[in-house]
Amino acid sequence: MAFSELGLTEEAFFSMPPSHTYLMQMHRVRNIERQWEQTREMVVMIHNMAGKFAKHPLSVNDYRKLSFDRVESFPEWTKEEAEEIIRKWPDIKKN
Repeated sequence: MAFSELGLTEEAFFSMPPSHTYLMQMHRVRNIERQWEQTREMVVMIHNMAGKFAKHPLSVNDYRKLSFDRVESFPEWTKEEAEEIIRKWPDIKKN
């Protein structure tokens, strides 16, 4: 995936820490999700603007459910737990 979808060269991939590659992948996935959200909003807007031709107005969530619509609860971390996770990744540069 890193070579084809992220556009990384072999040299760039192997010189990066794994956490940076993971963050790039998350960024790419989120951009794709945003594009789907925009497309869905445009379809619903066009449908609702059809006026008398639209028998039932739609809301964004009525039109099509997307995989990221299901929001699962994420665990709450304490400050100590977060610091422990950061300590495990020494390649993260602290500002």
